[in-house]
Amino acid sequence: MKNVITTHHLTKTYGSGEAAVHALCDCNVSFEEGKFIAIVGTSGSGKSTLLHLLGGLDTASSGEVCYGETSILKMNDTELSQFRRRNIGFVFQFFNLIPELTAEENVLLPLMIDKVKPDRTYFKGLTETLGISNRLSHYPSQLSGGQQQRTAIARALIHKPKVLLCDEPTGNLDSKSGQEVLNLLRRMQQDMGQTVIMVTHDADIASQADHIVRIEDGKIVKE
Repeated sequence: MKNVITTHHLTKTYGSGEAAVHALCDCNVSFEEGKFIAIVGTSGSGKSTLLHLLGGLDTASSGEVCYGETSILKMNDTELSQFRRRNIGFVFQFFNLIPELTAEENVLLPLMIDKVKPDRTYFKGLTETLGISNRLSHYPSQLSGGQQQRTAIARALIHKPKVLLCDEPTGNLDSKSGQEVLNLLRRMQQDMGQTVIMVTHDADIASQADHIVRIEDGKIVKE
């Protein structure tokens, strides 16, 4: 299998001089296409920093993040925004749904921004698989935490991204809902052949991944 993402000497430093905080240090890691990968480590180890750099949500101090042969850190803001919209899906702990939009509008938002007509057959299958097809006219405040996270997952998948980046996607859910969301992510990954990279502090969740990348003090200690 080929690698879908590779980092080269990726470094992120906040501040300078004696006040410098090295969130990520000379990180060289690769992520295999079509796999479910967990990034684990203690709080403050650099897990989320790495994930945000992989998704182009933050800028590196030095180094590269390559999708195939394409270095995303060399793109300007417009190029990077377009690349993210078309290649990467994001799922966060706190859902990040827009309260004024219905569940359906939240799911379709990435396509609206990119001025792309939705594939209604795919949309129907996606929302049915995620168990939210009967909640599409509801607003986020009318949905349970699990339903909100499923809506967020549908939004992340609506443009059929090659890579899904998840930052503690079950961290704001009870254990039953969390396991259901994890099962759904795994099922979507297997059905669609996506690469799923998930930050988690939960050892039970990490144990269900194909591969585990461990990070401590901003350094990869085990892959």
